[in-house]
Amino acid sequence: MNKILIINSLYHPNNVGGAERSVQLLAEGLKKHGVRPVIVSTADTDSTDQVNDIKVYYLRIPNAYWMRTAKQQPAYKKPFWHLLDSYNPFAAARLAEIITAEKPDLIHTNNLAGFSVSTWETARKHKLPIVHTIRDHYLLCPNSTMYKNDKNCEKQCGGCRLYSIPRKRHSLHIDAVVGVSRFILDKHLRYGYFGESKIKSFIYNAADFNLANNRTKGADEPVTFGCVGLMAPIKGTEYLLERFAAMNPDRAKLKIFGRGITKRYEKKLIERFRGDKIEFMGHRKPEDIYSQIDIAIIPSLCDDAFPRIVIESYSCGIPIIATGMGGTSEVVDVNKTGFVFDPAVPGDLEDRISKFIADPGLIEQMSVHCLEKAKIFQIDNVVNKYIEIYSQAAG
Repeated sequence: MNKILIINSLYHPNNVGGAERSVQLLAEGLKKHGVRPVIVSTADTDSTDQVNDIKVYYLRIPNAYWMRTAKQQPAYKKPFWHLLDSYNPFAAARLAEIITAEKPDLIHTNNLAGFSVSTWETARKHKLPIVHTIRDHYLLCPNSTMYKNDKNCEKQCGGCRLYSIPRKRHSLHIDAVVGVSRFILDKHLRYGYFGESKIKSFIYNAADFNLANNRTKGADEPVTFGCVGLMAPIKGTEYLLERFAAMNPDRAKLKIFGRGITKRYEKKLIERFRGDKIEFMGHRKPEDIYSQIDIAIIPSLCDDAFPRIVIESYSCGIPIIATGMGGTSEVVDVNKTGFVFDPAVPGDLEDRISKFIADPGLIEQMSVHCLEKAKIFQIDNVVNKYIEIYSQAAG
């Protein structure tokens, strides 16, 4: 397997979440293992560049707007965007040009928002094996979340079923499907996706082991909890802030890292909750985050496929408190690497927070287990698993 064409909605420097970082780490890991990755992503203008010695195509795919600007778009445009994104023939034509030019041995698709599943049909027309990694709910839900009216959807609504008709149909012809968690893979299989794929597996995302936790906590310092990522209702940020503020613990503080889903929402949270025990740190580099916290809290109220905060925390020896929703809880060894809580149970989160405040020694005890657990996310392990999947898909 010499050359792999890796398709993802976005790529550096257009990152908006963990998926972009995970794809980049995989691509760079493949290159170190002798595989030639070529990246294809969407952008607001056409260009070709080199990112860490990897060729990247940035394509302006015709639609109502570029997906990275979706939050700034008027509501009337969005149904049109989603309709074309169900099957975008313009993306198919652009990909065909790149396949002809690059002559890859295999296509590896990831997040397809902005491209659509027309990429799969194009790959099949060129008789190329296809591996797809499921990183969110895009194939099931136009919003990629399956979360509506402040709760997780128990089933697809009528709109989701309509938009996903071509996605489900074309998924039947994928050679190999990989979930970033067992949860997200099984969920798609239950809905009848990837029924004819000969390979169905899950591979957790890779860790960036350039991270390090250099924090040295003094005996009299308060226990510092951290929440990292997008501040949004769906991510449970406000849920966490309300409960921590109500606790008002004497020997603990909470640091919030990241930006709001809108500037208005971020401002609202800051004005309401900022104080001596709750700090808003803004957007920071990972190395600036994990040197400041003792425990990471993942309060997401939606069924996340698998957030990178888990990987990054473990790689720094930091235990976590996470909701038992989505794929996150798969890798929480309760009482060893952290705790799981149910956001629907009153006092459950507060109880987990109180355990660390009452016994700060738990942090150091769990840190050893977190570092051991992090080995499953080592880049070489992840890359070797994907190379094996590629070989099976092409065989």
